[in-house]
Amino acid sequence: MKNLMLLAAGLIAAAVAVSACKALPTLKEQFTQSCPIVTADLRTLSTAPFFGSDDQKALAKAADANQAICTAGGQINVTNLMAFHDSLLPAAVAIVNGNPLIPDQTAILLVLNTFGPIVQQMIDQVITTAGTATAPAASAPAAASAVAAQ
Repeated sequence: MKNLMLLAAGLIAAAVAVSACKALPTLKEQFTQSCPIVTADLRTLSTAPFFGSDDQKALAKAADANQAICTAGGQINVTNLMAFHDSLLPAAVAIVNGNPLIPDQTAILLVLNTFGPIVQQMIDQVITTAGTATAPAASAPAAASAVAAQ
């Protein structure tokens, strides 16, 4: 009987805990929350004195591109997302990873490496949304160049 009461109490506690949980943030919320952090990190790094001018320019370019996709409002351009995700973000990660003198290097790499999958999911979502909004015979490149409201 005692075990049954403990089991019932545990189930009640679990039910209360589950009902009290806040819903996980949506992809758009994750993107919106992460964007300014990534931009700030990239901006700060682009002026850091322990980088050469080429690295500073690459980081500034990544910061500018990230700022542009962050401030796109309701219109997310998949081409801009893909350019940032496929070339600018990996270049920034490589630059940061290659310089152990960066204060909080691990934290910055965590932010940048976490943002990459979020951007990829945004790309996938925009392509899927554009694909469902176009004729079934639409090609992938046509869908990839579409601008979709989020």
